[in-house]
Amino acid sequence: MDSATTRMPHLPVLDGMRAAAILIVMLAHAGLGKIVPGGFGVTIFFFLSGFLITSLLRIEAAETGRIDLRDFYWRRTIRIFPPLYITMALTLAACAIGLLPMQVSARSVVLDALFLTNYAHLFGPEQGVPVPLWSLDVEEHFYLLFSTAFALAFVRMPAARAARWCLIACGVVLAIRIANAALLSDYARNYYWSHTRLDSILFGCCLALWNSPALDRDAWRPRLTHVAGAVLVLLACLAIRAGLFRETLRYSLQGLALFVVFSAALQSTGLVARLLSSAPLRLVALVSYTLYLAHMPMAVAVEHGLGIHQPLLRELLGAVLSFGYAGAMYLLVERPLARWRRRRDARRRAPIAPALAAEPR
Repeated sequence: MDSATTRMPHLPVLDGMRAAAILIVMLAHAGLGKIVPGGFGVTIFFFLSGFLITSLLRIEAAETGRIDLRDFYWRRTIRIFPPLYITMALTLAACAIGLLPMQVSARSVVLDALFLTNYAHLFGPEQGVPVPLWSLDVEEHFYLLFSTAFALAFVRMPAARAARWCLIACGVVLAIRIANAALLSDYARNYYWSHTRLDSILFGCCLALWNSPALDRDAWRPRLTHVAGAVLVLLACLAIRAGLFRETLRYSLQGLALFVVFSAALQSTGLVARLLSSAPLRLVALVSYTLYLAHMPMAVAVEHGLGIHQPLLRELLGAVLSFGYAGAMYLLVERPLARWRRRRDARRRAPIAPALAAEPR
């Protein structure tokens, strides 16, 4: 796998993208879902994950000529599992004492813990923890499948060819969504299933593999007309409300448009880049993972546990508590674990190459 660099550069613009995505999701879940596209925020997360994970895999392949899958899974585990399982445990405790009104079942909780929330309906009524886990499931399934494919096949081929295979896979996923729409009475689950949403991540992989703005010297630089066209496509995807379009073509068009937008943003030095790189958004990005996990149960706890029903006050207090909890998780759990992981990686990989400078969140 070819790469013009063996170190992932720090890209502050991506912090801003991550922060924008979580804020979009939180606003949508705060009762503004009719005007704020929460699902699009998740799609941004997916694209960003694909770009970052693939960039790191490219760098490892360029450094060592192989992918250490055990090390990859270990780093993902240390990054993802502790905040998730701590939040799940606290949420279950809140349900047990009546702070949250939800009824949960042991079967559903086990499925949640095993990253099968988005397929839980196949096993019976869905009574899992009130945390938006389905998108984490899509990403975990992607990590398992894509890292294995990269280690077995992509590591030995040029990056551009690997990008073409990812694009072909995007077409296959679109075909599956269309088949579901034709054959299933309820194809709205195309939104949640891993096998119908992986392309939202794979488009990010394509950007990391084909003339990457982060890794390649000859990065493709979109023209202003390309960016304007991509923005119009994104707006059209938000405006068109037909169910068939939304659960089939929408995700493909959004992925293609985000390819252009991300490529332009990563090479921009103008106002948009400065805003995305601003300190407030970078702080939000630091705690975005736990914010995503906690913001929904916090809002419910404020209303049902504290008895605050006034919408604006409820959502503001829920947001404050969510940020407080996410900040505590970062300081007490995520940052210490990240430091320990970096020290471990530096000791383990020092004879080969410097530790990678960036990790996706």
